[in-house]
Amino acid sequence: MGGTVQIKCPNCGLFNTNADHCSNCGTLLSYKKRRALAHEEQKKERLEREETKKKNSPSWIESGKKSKNPIVRIGAHMTNSIVIVVMAIGAFFAWLFTFLAA
Repeated sequence: MGGTVQIKCPNCGLFNTNADHCSNCGTLLSYKKRRALAHEEQKKERLEREETKKKNSPSWIESGKKSKNPIVRIGAHMTNSIVIVVMAIGAFFAWLFTFLAA
């Protein structure tokens, strides 16, 4: 392999030898690097969309805590409390089984 590689710039049409960037206009010529940059851009956009979605659509418990209806508010707080207690009991049993196994 090796040798010289002639790449035509898609922007200005100049042929470049063994270069990642065009010597005339500076356009990125390497398709691998362009693909990696595009992949990073898509990943960044996807993460931004997920963050926006989380901000714009909270969980039903969080939206229930802010409800105007007092019954819904109380139900959301009780549900949240029950979830926390169940998680604490589960964590205790996980600790206990790990302690007994060791």
